[in-house]
Amino acid sequence: MITEVEIRRGRESGQYVLTVDDGQFHLLRRAVVVFSYQEESAVARALVTGTEDDILAEPLQLGVSYDDVVPGPVELTFAQLHAVYGILTSLPAVSWAEEEFVERVGDFRETVLRMALLLRSGLLRSGLPV
Repeated sequence: MITEVEIRRGRESGQYVLTVDDGQFHLLRRAVVVFSYQEESAVARALVTGTEDDILAEPLQLGVSYDDVVPGPVELTFAQLHAVYGILTSLPAVSWAEEEFVERVGDFRETVLRMALLLRSGLLRSGLPV
């Protein structure tokens, strides 16, 4: 996993474009999938993501099988970026044993939190407005 995430504005879409490596892309995708399945309460999901809607399905290719996913830059609105950040910061707080967490998420809690910090620092470095 690279140590930074570059964030810029898309020329045509105006969305935030996250330049991530394959491992980071799959970590983001897996964290969203695991969070969505483990958190049954719509209210709790909205608290973490800022919305009741499943707004991350398209940019993270959630409807595509793992073998058919094409990792690469991820284009997100600010609301979607907020949702991903919320998931990455809250998922490590679940009460699973570490072994179960790694089995479900595919990585350690520290790596998930590190990814959240990479998003935060990438946004701060970009100097982009909300």
